Amino acid sequence: MNVFGSRIRIRPTKQHDLSFLQTLWNDGTVMRYKGYPDGMHVTAACMERWWAMAPEAHDTEHSTSYSTPHSIIELLDGTPLGELAYSIDADHRARIDLKLAPTVWGQGYATEALSILLRDLFAASAVRKVVVEPSPANLAAHRLFTRCGFHQAPTENHPDRWECTRTDFAGRHATAAAGVA
Repeated sequence: MNVFGSRIRIRPTKQHDLSFLQTLWNDGTVMRYKGYPDGMHVTAACMERWWAMAPEAHDTEHSTSYSTPHSIIELLDGTPLGELAYSIDADHRARIDLKLAPTVWGQGYATEALSILLRDLFAASAVRKVVVEPSPANLAAHRLFTRCGFHQAPTENHPDRWECTRTDFAGRHATAAAGVA
C-alpha cells in the first residue's frame, strides 16, 4: 500500500530500489552524520545480501508502508528521493532513520515524509513516542525535528536524544493549523 502526501509517496522498498539505495548509502554527503564521510562503499552483492535479509523481500504483496520497517520516499511520478526506516521496541517507542538524496535537500520533502510517518504511527499503532539521535553537528536534522514536534530529551546514555510524543505531535500540528487559519 502506498501512503501519499501532497508531493510525495511513501511505499515499501522493493528489490528494484537496491541500486538507488546503494547510491544513497555510498554518498559521503548523505552518510557523513552516520559516521561514513566517504560513504559506505557497499557493492551490488552486499545490497543483494541486505535484501535477502529484509522483511520486505518476503511479503511484498501484503506489506504496507508502515507494517514494514523500510520504505522509499518518492515523488508522485515515481522518482526516488530517499529512504525511511523505523523500528518499534517493547516499550512502544519507534526509532526512525530518514535519508534524502542531496539534490532534494532544503525543499521540504523530509518534513513532509516525517510528518506523514508520525501521523500514521500515532494514529494506527501503539507507539507512544518516536525517538531519534541526530548528530550534534547535523543542524538541518535538528531544524527538521523541531518543525515536526520533537524536543531534546537527553539521557545519561543518549545525550543527543530527541523525542516526539503523540501530544507533542498533535500540539505542533494544531499550532500550525491555527497559524494558517
